[in-house]
Amino acid sequence: MNDIVRLTIKDIDDVCKFDAICFPDDSTKLEDWIELLNDERTSVFAVLENDVLKANISVYNWKGENDYIKIMFIGTHPDHRNKGYARKLMQYTIDEMLKDDMHIFKGETRESNIKMQSLFEEFGYKIEYKVDDYYDSPNETAYRYSLEA
Repeated sequence: MNDIVRLTIKDIDDVCKFDAICFPDDSTKLEDWIELLNDERTSVFAVLENDVLKANISVYNWKGENDYIKIMFIGTHPDHRNKGYARKLMQYTIDEMLKDDMHIFKGETRESNIKMQSLFEEFGYKIEYKVDDYYDSPNETAYRYSLEA
């Protein structure tokens, strides 16, 4: 059985290791994760099965400021991809944020990340616009998505 749990700053080592596995060429720096996990607006939800981290999603709640939820990262361990974990986390996030009366969700992905594009579109996200040369390693266009739930 797998559960969705919220990770916190006490899980920083696991979060960083997991991020490096999921995004070996573009992982987030330790100091950036520390800043994010110490920010009360950041939520990191993870699928755990027998204490093994299978997938996670990181979101930022801009309530009261920009009034949307920013999907920052979704990662699935390479050994556990194509099992629906990202889909499960996306639905969980939407459900949780709706409880906080947040109805607008935004996120972006690389032009080459067809799986993430498909996930966004499966949940009804639409491309708002594209940003050329947004990503490094490699240099790539970003697709900016938005959803009103």
